[in-house]
Amino acid sequence: MTFRKVMAVCAAAAFAVVANASMASAENVKIAVVLKTLSSQYWKIVAAGAQDAAKKNNVDLILLGPPTEDAIEQQINMVQDALSQKPAALIFSPSQPDTAVNVLLKAKAQHVPVILVDTGMPASFTDYVSFIGTDNVAAGKAGGEALAKLLKKGDKVLLLDGAPGNPSMNDRVNGAEAVLKDAGIVIASRQPAYSDREKAYTATQNVLQSTPDVAGVFAGNDEEALGALRALQQSHKNVPIIGVDANTDNLRAILAGDLYGSIAQGNFEMGRLGVVKALDAIAGTAVEKRIDSGASLITKDNAQNVLNFRDKISK
Repeated sequence: MTFRKVMAVCAAAAFAVVANASMASAENVKIAVVLKTLSSQYWKIVAAGAQDAAKKNNVDLILLGPPTEDAIEQQINMVQDALSQKPAALIFSPSQPDTAVNVLLKAKAQHVPVILVDTGMPASFTDYVSFIGTDNVAAGKAGGEALAKLLKKGDKVLLLDGAPGNPSMNDRVNGAEAVLKDAGIVIASRQPAYSDREKAYTATQNVLQSTPDVAGVFAGNDEEALGALRALQQSHKNVPIIGVDANTDNLRAILAGDLYGSIAQGNFEMGRLGVVKALDAIAGTAVEKRIDSGASLITKDNAQNVLNFRDKISK
């Protein structure tokens, strides 16, 4: 073979490599996102963060979530369905971490890197790339501290928890409870409300029948805070209520003076960083094992600023 022919063959081969690389780079990466639900505003904001990052990084999202947070089996089935579509990575928020071990081992067997958002797995389970979320105990403590400042020693408070076994909710209420007890506040009752407005309404009604002198409420999320508000208003009681998530309905209630405040999590950042860190994991880039997405107290002073941001990201 002449030198000219050798050069022509090499050039053709090089062109083929470049063409194949260009075709590969042009293909969107497929990432699965399975959240606790897609029906509540909190999780819609997490989803919006993921969608924002996906749009900016040529990612095809498989976005799934059951109708309610307590649909444990349905969520696990969704993860299995997502894995059957062979995603390059999985972003996951387990509603009940203990039940998710087997399906995450399946992801490991398929060599699918896992990014956890909002809720982590049991300490003994480490087969995931990174956890991105709030320090829920710290968020609960922040809410408890704010409520304690509004009350006096001996006052009674109602704590509204999530579903048993939901670590995010349980940790928040544990944090609030510890701070309130240290401040001399009496815990009148701690009730599971399953992150649901109607169940929180019923739970609050029941507690008010036995303890009508409740002086404040800490709710593990904003849906529960709104349920408590409705029950208290029907009983003609005006006491401070603090939730977690800073949902739009709650921000408006804060501005109206119906709720005192809410602990805002960086849930948009959870979704956005979930996609960014999933792409890093796919590329083989080192990712921190734990990333704090932050939390802050929202009251009448800053609620409008948060609403303005929500309006911006929804456009």
